Amino acid sequence: MRTSHTALPLLLLAMSGCYRYRFEQRPEPSGAQLVTHEERVPTYLNGFIGTGRVDTSRYCDQPVRTELQVTATDVLLSIVSLLIYTPHTLRVTCEQPGGSEAR
Repeated sequence: MRTSHTALPLLLLAMSGCYRYRFEQRPEPSGAQLVTHEERVPTYLNGFIGTGRVDTSRYCDQPVRTELQVTATDVLLSIVSLLIYTPHTLRVTCEQPGGSEAR
């Protein structure tokens, strides 16, 4: 019984730090195939050091959407490192080169 009393608060603590911001840059082109690039960007000291930025021009000139997400894995890594290492998962969604002709 004691295990369930400690497991629930720990689970709630781990899940409470997850969040996601999604920015729609432009309408999704109809019939276009999209590709999503994902990168884990490190920040330190609970996000006070490091920017959590991604250079979208490395992937495409005009992204369809960008996302910043702190996943459960990111939160777990932060807790294990005592908030010294606090990663963020960044995603950039672009139109696949070649558009709808690529198959």
